[in-house]
Amino acid sequence: MPVLLKVLTVVAPVFAVIGLGYIFARFRTISLKPVIDILLYLTIPALVITSLTDTKIVPGELFLITIAACGVVFGTWLMTFIYLKATGKRDGRGMYLTTMFMNCANIPFPIALLAFGQEGLSLTVLYYIAISILVYSLGIYIAKGKGNGGLTEIFRLPLIYATVLGLGVNFSGVELPAVFMTTMKMLGAATIPLMQISLGYQLRSIKITHLKSSAAASIIRIGGGLMMAWLIVTLLGIEGLPGQIIILTSAMPSAVITFVMSYRYDVQSEQVASTVALSTIISLVTIPLILFFIL
Repeated sequence: MPVLLKVLTVVAPVFAVIGLGYIFARFRTISLKPVIDILLYLTIPALVITSLTDTKIVPGELFLITIAACGVVFGTWLMTFIYLKATGKRDGRGMYLTTMFMNCANIPFPIALLAFGQEGLSLTVLYYIAISILVYSLGIYIAKGKGNGGLTEIFRLPLIYATVLGLGVNFSGVELPAVFMTTMKMLGAATIPLMQISLGYQLRSIKITHLKSSAAASIIRIGGGLMMAWLIVTLLGIEGLPGQIIILTSAMPSAVITFVMSYRYDVQSEQVASTVALSTIISLVTIPLILFFIL
């Protein structure tokens, strides 16, 4: 299959489902909180368990992906710091949130699965876990301006325990009961479409304002993330599928969770929402281009 056709085959269904969520929001008004809770407490942990047990994970790959994720977050933090100093902006908490933390689930999960299969999804899940731990610790620290509650927030979610279970089973070779695994697979299968629809629904309520700062943040998030990923992959000599997943996921748009956090902690929520929307729109172009070059 020609590369261009494969890129379209991968990207089109993903953004089509997101688009359906956007259209649905135009005709129906619902609360997304129950849906988000179902994702956080049921389907995502199930997907993590099945992804980490279905594919044999090499400890070295786990280490490299974790290092890469942390490196991209630090690199985009540094770029944002330099930008804020150069422009004389004092409170950059909203920009830090949107540049440092990418959407590493709603969009890359289905793309990784369609483009690289189950192994690609499993590696993307590892990247997602590393970023999630940073979001619910460092992200909350940035949003609140202090550390109270940040480091403990991650332990209130099943994600960390699903990760420990999945990696433990993977490395030990122990087999979990078939009934349990079938249940987890059924739950996990709901994750990707629910995430895509939720993203589309949320984007419907977000307006693009603060165009200059949102554009700068989007460039740092996507362009800076891509540059950092390429640098890390090159310096560490990460080849093959792990390198492809790192490059693809690092160049994703701003995470929707950053808008939720900014609203909850009253941190420049309009600017954050604007950046999330603008960077997601930009990714309609950048994601196919990145896939074209890495496939």
